[in-house]
Amino acid sequence: MAQKPDPGVTRYQSTAGETRWRVTYDLPPGPDGERRRTTKRGFATVKDANRFRRDALARHDQGLGRDPAQGRQRLADYLRAWLEGMSIKPTSRADYRQSIECYIAPRIGGIRLDQLTPEHLDRLYRGLETNGKRRGACRTDGRSCLVERCAPDLHEGLSAKSVRNVHGCLHVALEAAVARGYLPRNVADLANPPKARRARSRNARDHCWTRDQLVAFLDHTRDNGDRMHPLWFLIATTGLRRAEALALRWSDLELDRARLTIRQTVTIANGVVVWQRDAKSDDSERTIALDTRTIAVLHDHRTRQDHERRAAGPAWSANEQDHDLVFTRADGRAIPPDRASQMFTDRVNTAGLHRIGVHGLRHTWATLALRAGVPIKVVSERIGHADPAVTMQVYAHALEGDDATAAETTATAIFGDR
Repeated sequence: MAQKPDPGVTRYQSTAGETRWRVTYDLPPGPDGERRRTTKRGFATVKDANRFRRDALARHDQGLGRDPAQGRQRLADYLRAWLEGMSIKPTSRADYRQSIECYIAPRIGGIRLDQLTPEHLDRLYRGLETNGKRRGACRTDGRSCLVERCAPDLHEGLSAKSVRNVHGCLHVALEAAVARGYLPRNVADLANPPKARRARSRNARDHCWTRDQLVAFLDHTRDNGDRMHPLWFLIATTGLRRAEALALRWSDLELDRARLTIRQTVTIANGVVVWQRDAKSDDSERTIALDTRTIAVLHDHRTRQDHERRAAGPAWSANEQDHDLVFTRADGRAIPPDRASQMFTDRVNTAGLHRIGVHGLRHTWATLALRAGVPIKVVSERIGHADPAVTMQVYAHALEGDDATAAETTATAIFGDR
């Protein structure tokens, strides 16, 4: 028995002379109180048309209906408004803002939200891989830039991990647009960013020193009296994250038992110290062992810090509560994470080594530990990864020689010296 059309479902002849069905239904009143009518054409059967109409009305009843007017705004305008309304950590907000203002808005920000396609995103990612890294304040989208007197051929490619960060920003933002009814689907689901495994492994490999380079850096900072030398040394021998090391308190250290416990991280929001539990994974709060060299460096550091505290007198942490921090400025105040990164880069430049960033010390420790034969599960637990599989993905470059070693070791175990 033929299905009857629902109210609002009508038949018409297409330009090719075929019978097609259209659906017309009313949307909830807009902000001006006026009724809004929507028409969808091209259904091959009345059954398909009826189903579409019922699903659409059900979505509207649940508050999930499309809002075509919102879909017509420019991508850059939508992203800025979306970010403004987000309740996220200051560091995450800064990362999203960088992706929007430095990489997305200059290149595809003028495209209408509802006209964005996976191809737009693919071209964005390939362009960033080719010449995405900016020179200073440059905001070029592939054209000449008068600000920095540069041209596209002077721009280097953005790393795969950084391109994936841009993709992550777009995916989250477009997912919100779908949930709010601005878009029918998230086109980022169909785009082709760099593969996660390749991106993370390359990033760790490229931001990593050899053993000799690491030793040279630590010797340089020690011999030149760098008061931050203990911070660099601790990260280099434990693989701590920057925010974990800067939030470390003396009460978190048990030097007589050769161990420390990670309980919090630190960030700076509008000049104010913000303490928070680390949300990286369930394993972020963890206790790890310390080697004798690191313990000696921390003992010396504590002695010097006590001298600084007595010399500063009432000025020590005068503008904030004394947080019992292991690493502070000379007056006892917390060190902003970005400031620590700047100081590290200055020391690296002075030492004449290639830049890796503070996080590169963590990559270096994990890489050297794996190459030294430390079991991957132990490495994973020490650096706070939720799963050893994550460690294997990030540090695949450190395991490349394991297959050949396994072949020879196993063959020797089977055949002996024959």
